[in-house]
Amino acid sequence: MKDIRRNLLAPSATLREVMTLLNQGVYGAVLIVDEGGVMRGLFTDGDIRRALLGGATLDAFAEQHMQRKYTTGSTARSHSENLALLSKSIRHVPILDELGRPVEMISWAEIWRLPVMEPSLGGNELKYASDCITSGWISSQGEYVGRFEKAFCEFGDAQHSLCVSSGTTALHLALVALGIGPGDEVIVPNLTFAATANVVMHCGARPVFADVSRATWTVTAADIEPRITPRTKAIIPVHLYGHPCDMDPILELAKRHGLKVIEDAAEALGAEYKGRKVGTLGDVGCFSFFANKVITTGEGGMTTTNDRALHEHMQVLRDHGMQKSRRYWHLFPGFNYRMTNLQAAIGLAQMERIDAFLDNRQQVARRYNERLGALDGIILPPQAEWARNIYWLYSILIDEQRAGVTRDQIAARLGTHGIDSRPFFYPVNIMPPYEWANAESYPVTEWISARGLSLPTSKSMSVEDVDRVCTEIEAIVGHHQVMQAHT
Repeated sequence: MKDIRRNLLAPSATLREVMTLLNQGVYGAVLIVDEGGVMRGLFTDGDIRRALLGGATLDAFAEQHMQRKYTTGSTARSHSENLALLSKSIRHVPILDELGRPVEMISWAEIWRLPVMEPSLGGNELKYASDCITSGWISSQGEYVGRFEKAFCEFGDAQHSLCVSSGTTALHLALVALGIGPGDEVIVPNLTFAATANVVMHCGARPVFADVSRATWTVTAADIEPRITPRTKAIIPVHLYGHPCDMDPILELAKRHGLKVIEDAAEALGAEYKGRKVGTLGDVGCFSFFANKVITTGEGGMTTTNDRALHEHMQVLRDHGMQKSRRYWHLFPGFNYRMTNLQAAIGLAQMERIDAFLDNRQQVARRYNERLGALDGIILPPQAEWARNIYWLYSILIDEQRAGVTRDQIAARLGTHGIDSRPFFYPVNIMPPYEWANAESYPVTEWISARGLSLPTSKSMSVEDVDRVCTEIEAIVGHHQVMQAHT
């Protein structure tokens, strides 16, 4: 049961006090109660806006502008009966006791939750997985592993693909296969999921952090070059949130200094750089199939490369370092980084629908751009002219000074209306395993990280779902801008 005491105000409260409570995310409504605690009125953001647009001042009494006709539930009814009172037009229902005093609040969010991301498993996933079970081929041996790798190669324009157990193990496998070890340095962006740096540490090497571009949120050659030392052996550019890095200058820089390039494309399956799919531009590409990615196998990942010898080396390392032609003869201290046939079966079914998944993301992004582009203080996702952003998550930046509202306030507002969101990744260097890197400043990473918010970008999202998210963002940004205009 919610504690709704902070939702309550007296009739003598001002509109300013009502707006302050609404801004704090009080389940979307403020209830006006008399001295005996009996409910007399209700306020939502819409009521405030109508009052102010009608000429009211922030010092006006709530009693003069509150809703007097509203729907309420009762403690005498069951929870399901009270939920039945909700509709698309009735989003909040106060629950009153026998004396008319509010004791609970239910909202539309309870029955219409919009996640940031969820898998879509409506294709051949069940059919292929059932085939694995009925045939008994459920471990890493089975035809679906090879079929999934082949389909991935064809889609990504790669010569070789290798199924692995996660995106993280894909990165680690690539580093080990390229000979990265103790004493080496690997340059990684400071704005990324921590796994990118963690795997470097697991090799005994040292991650060297680079700042990112304000234009694309990704690392650039200009960020990387000052950090190259005689110990530098590789670069891991991260195609963040679905937008590619500017790869040609990075590849030219790597070639000039004899460095390997491992593309972290965990969030960018299908993204393109100058018409070429990411994951095939450097020495190795690494992808993730966690449940929130473009396609999923539950857990899982893939490496891609056009270097046959490197592919075969990763293949051996993935399977305990065991020689293919000589069972139980181990050439290297390898790993068990294999993907199961069950997971690959799901992955193959997902690949059959990847074009539809990506097309839906483009539609979702276009609608977000249309609705949010005119809001002052909302910075839309990057889209460089040379790139195809696949919008793994539709991610925005909130400029607090212009918007009049913080990232966290928007997230709280969305949450009270049943809409999930995610803050951006922390700068990697500020977290405990990397405290030794705290002395250096990464101003762009810090600025973006503090302001970034990822919005729902589910494969099943409709335009109506996007409108629902945008309406709430417009309401809170408009709410603050109206308030500022009246102060």
